[in-house]
Amino acid sequence: MKKHRGFILAVIGYCILIGFIFSKALIPSDGMMIYGDDIHRSYYFFREFFNQWISQGIFPWWNPYLFGGEPFIANPVVNIWYPPNWLFSFLPLNVAYSWHIAFHVFWAMLGIYCALRAMTNDKPALPAGRWQMTNASAFVGGCIFGLSGFFMARTFAGHVDVIAAASWMPWVVWAFWRLGSEQNFIDSPHRFVIASAVFALQLLSGYQTMAFFTVIAVGIFALLESITQKSFRPLLFTLYSLLLGIGLAAVQILPTAEFFRQSIRTFQFPYSWHSYGSYEWRSLWQFIHPFLFGNQYTYSGPPPNFMEHSAFVGVGGLILALIGLISLIRHMRPIGGAFIVITFFGIWVSLGPNAPIDLQKVLWQIVPMYHYLRIPPRHLILVVFGLAGLAGIGFDRLPKSLRVLRSLIAGVIVVEMVVFARSFIELKPIPEARHDSELILLLTKDPQPYRLLQNFGAWLPQRDGLDFDGVMAYGIQSATGYDPSILRTYYEFIALASGKSGETAVLNADVQVPYLSADSASAIDTLNIKYLMVPIAYDPFANNSRYMLRREDKKQEYRLYENTTVFPRFYYAQKECGTANVISYTPNRIEVEVVSTCDDTLLSSENWYPGWHATIDGKEVTIGKLNNTFRTLFVSKGNHTIVYEYRPTIFLWGALISSIAILSLVFFSLRRL
Repeated sequence: MKKHRGFILAVIGYCILIGFIFSKALIPSDGMMIYGDDIHRSYYFFREFFNQWISQGIFPWWNPYLFGGEPFIANPVVNIWYPPNWLFSFLPLNVAYSWHIAFHVFWAMLGIYCALRAMTNDKPALPAGRWQMTNASAFVGGCIFGLSGFFMARTFAGHVDVIAAASWMPWVVWAFWRLGSEQNFIDSPHRFVIASAVFALQLLSGYQTMAFFTVIAVGIFALLESITQKSFRPLLFTLYSLLLGIGLAAVQILPTAEFFRQSIRTFQFPYSWHSYGSYEWRSLWQFIHPFLFGNQYTYSGPPPNFMEHSAFVGVGGLILALIGLISLIRHMRPIGGAFIVITFFGIWVSLGPNAPIDLQKVLWQIVPMYHYLRIPPRHLILVVFGLAGLAGIGFDRLPKSLRVLRSLIAGVIVVEMVVFARSFIELKPIPEARHDSELILLLTKDPQPYRLLQNFGAWLPQRDGLDFDGVMAYGIQSATGYDPSILRTYYEFIALASGKSGETAVLNADVQVPYLSADSASAIDTLNIKYLMVPIAYDPFANNSRYMLRREDKKQEYRLYENTTVFPRFYYAQKECGTANVISYTPNRIEVEVVSTCDDTLLSSENWYPGWHATIDGKEVTIGKLNNTFRTLFVSKGNHTIVYEYRPTIFLWGALISSIAILSLVFFSLRRL
């Protein structure tokens, strides 16, 4: 007990801080919940969709409600294999989100604490370059990291997956440091197992860009440890464990990779797109004055917003980091050297083209992963991580004889970070409270399979009438949505209908489909778009006989039109051949009855995607494509029952690889018993 007293006190201390910071959000009143923009506009509805269908005994592999249909479980927003996300199915969502975020902020703080303690006190006989860091120093470092601008501003932004994934960074570094410090990991298989498992959990937690940044940090530590040991062992051990961690997470990684390969992420974007939102030199003043350019509501600094540029670690934390930096320059140690390199690397890449040498562009040219990254300041997680480590070292360099002064400094730093963190915790009504109940009633009363198109920017106030992703909560199928993972062929079809190429359109609309006008009537009909929601100020469908006005809300400034010439969801190429009626429609299965007087192709506005199968009267047939986008079937004349089923075998392959990785770890561990 005495041996672990410091750790126990750290856990208690962090819990008290978290309880104070999130107090009003942890047990919200009915109809209220913690505010986070992406939570209220997107993530909340993904969880509602999953819970609704799982309660009916259906595991929703497919999401028919956004973008004409797209994979659901493969979407990295869902991350259903990550255990903490099961919280969303066991607690009311207005409670679950608060606890989810609070837990991961706590986890981030405790991770830094454990990493700093392990790196400086890993063995009884401290080798050259190591020292014994105090519990208080590690505790202060944890507070600075978890309550930094990177985590707390993103709480307000609602970046749940970013927070979760980033919270694992210190744990992965901790695990790999312990592994790399071994002379032979075969003699300590538990460290190899822990390192692989911890990295796999980070991969499963979501927003895998954070895992990529973590690999950079781990690589820097492993490289310096290899130089210290004059051996490649730390680098090799790290590589082996990273690969095994990827194998453990294959059940999510493989389906997500397949989804990305079919999505707009495969467009070849110019470097200007990737460097958008780069840090500016004036942004560095935010390390001293976090609200220099305004707060989360009034920000007027470099684009895109306050949240992407926030990395405040406290003035006290910054001073401690400088003390740590100076002490390390005088007495360089591998651990401190890694924190220094990580910090400066993060700042340098965040500056993008504003740096004297554009390191972001160099990496974009030679590292494939950088072809998928945007907004360089997301590297600020490395800066916050490095500064927290340096601050812990700086606090540790303060004279230990001055206990009162050290306690006072620690208290001031903690208070500064807590006051900063609390400014981002707000409660607001649950998302459904914003929605127009009359609009919802009108749309849900229509029993036909149809699609709605919200034909305006996803950032405009008209979305309060019905959020783009909010359609999932009501069972309304949409031709658009709010998500950067859009199937490429579907996007290109709509872009062409709007008069643009996919490559051109995506530069302005990469989280929704391009806008359509009355000139796109043929595509609107083909897409089964029966209802169109448009702003009153920009109404391309006014005074057009094809579109009947069904609702006008002057308060929320939108109009709803009904398309009177819309095509059915399923129809024959030669319409006079027959009819197709949808008997049942669930996420993974569609049953259609057709009556035809001739052999013909049955067309649809359902997206083609690997994993979809079709049977006609119980006999499996090949699914064709219309415009390289939509599912088609050749059907002989007569009466038939057609069943479409989504059976994503890619998950079986991913599960097989994950199972092999698990068995490998078990076998490896048992050999050492």
